[in-house]
Amino acid sequence: MLLQVDNICKTYRKGQQVLNNINLTVEKSEIVGLVGESGSGKSTLAKVIMQLEEPEKGAVFFQQQPITKRNRTAFYEKCQIIFQNATGALNPVWTVRELLREPLQHQKTVTDTYLQSMLEKVMLPTDILHALPSELSGGERQRINLLRSILVEPQLLVCDEIVSSLDRLIQREIIDLLINLNKERGMSILFISHDLRAVSYLCDRIYVMKAGVIVDESYKEKEGFTFTDSYAQMLFQAIHDE
Repeated sequence: MLLQVDNICKTYRKGQQVLNNINLTVEKSEIVGLVGESGSGKSTLAKVIMQLEEPEKGAVFFQQQPITKRNRTAFYEKCQIIFQNATGALNPVWTVRELLREPLQHQKTVTDTYLQSMLEKVMLPTDILHALPSELSGGERQRINLLRSILVEPQLLVCDEIVSSLDRLIQREIIDLLINLNKERGMSILFISHDLRAVSYLCDRIYVMKAGVIVDESYKEKEGFTFTDSYAQMLFQAIHDE
C-alpha cells in the first residue's frame, strides 16, 4: 500500500464536520479519483493528506508508515501536490528557469539542456525558460506546476482540481500527460475533481464523497464504472444524459 487514509475526521471551529471517518487508499502505480460536489470536503482531505491541516482523529500512512513531523520532509520528497490555482503557486518574479531549478537546488546541478528536455515532455516550447508566469497562458502555467512536481520524481502526485479552470482541449492534454507519467514512471496519482468525465477517462478507481463522507467506491471495468449508492449513481448518470 502506497497511501492509506485511516478514519480521518476534521471539524472546523463552528462545529461543521467536513470529514467524517474517511478511509481511502492508493496503490503503487494506481490512478485514483476522488469526486464530489463543491463543499463535499475533497480539498480539505487533500490538505490533511499533505499535512497542511491537522485532523482531530485518524492518521495518514505512506508506505505503511504514519506521517509525522519527524518524517514529513522525507514524505514531501516522495509525494507532491498540485493545486487548482496555477498562478498562485508560481513566484511571479521568477523566470521559468528559476521556477524549475528551485525544487532541485539541493539535489543536483540543473542545466538548461536538461530543463529543455523536460519542457518537451510536458509539451512546452524550450524557449520559455526566460519567460515570467504572467507571460504564460493558464495551460502553460499548469504544465509548469506539473513539471515542477515531477522533477523531484515523486512516487505519488496529488492533483487538486488542476484542470477545472482550463478549456476542454487543454484539460485533455494535461490528463493525457498524467496517463503517460503513470505509464512511464509508475507514478501513482490521486486525482481530485468535480469533473466526472475527466475522472472517468483517467482513473482506475473512483471514490465518491458527499458532505464529508465517502459514500461509494468503484473499479473501472470494460463498461466503465458501476456505483451502488444512489447519490453516486445520480452524479454519474449526468454524464450519460449529456
